[in-house]
Amino acid sequence: MSLPRGWPLLGLAGVAIGLAIYAGPNQGVATAGALVGLVAIAIFVLGPARHAAVDLRSATLPRPVDLSSPFEVSLRAGRSGRSEVVAMLDELERRTGRPELPTTPALEVVRLRALPRVEFREYVRERLDGIDGAYR
Repeated sequence: MSLPRGWPLLGLAGVAIGLAIYAGPNQGVATAGALVGLVAIAIFVLGPARHAAVDLRSATLPRPVDLSSPFEVSLRAGRSGRSEVVAMLDELERRTGRPELPTTPALEVVRLRALPRVEFREYVRERLDGIDGAYR
């Protein structure tokens, strides 16, 4: 049978309080024994609360990131994800009822990867607006 970790503290408290009672009129020994016993009981009682408080403090909440959207993941990847974004836009355009549309040429993809972030986002907005306009 496995005993909880705090049982030795209760044993120490019992021995210390027994010593305090047995000491009787010897005030110094009785006081020291009672004090050791009370401290051991306090540590036994407050131990689980301390561990619970440490567990609550150490729990960090991760920042929620929606990885369900490959488009958003590709945008977050920076320049390395831009080729994938362009390929997804091409596929989306072809699904709007115009399957004859060509894919973006490789040289254009290289140029788009080199664009500053703001300009690339503007390019993506323009393409999405064009796709959205096809559905109206």
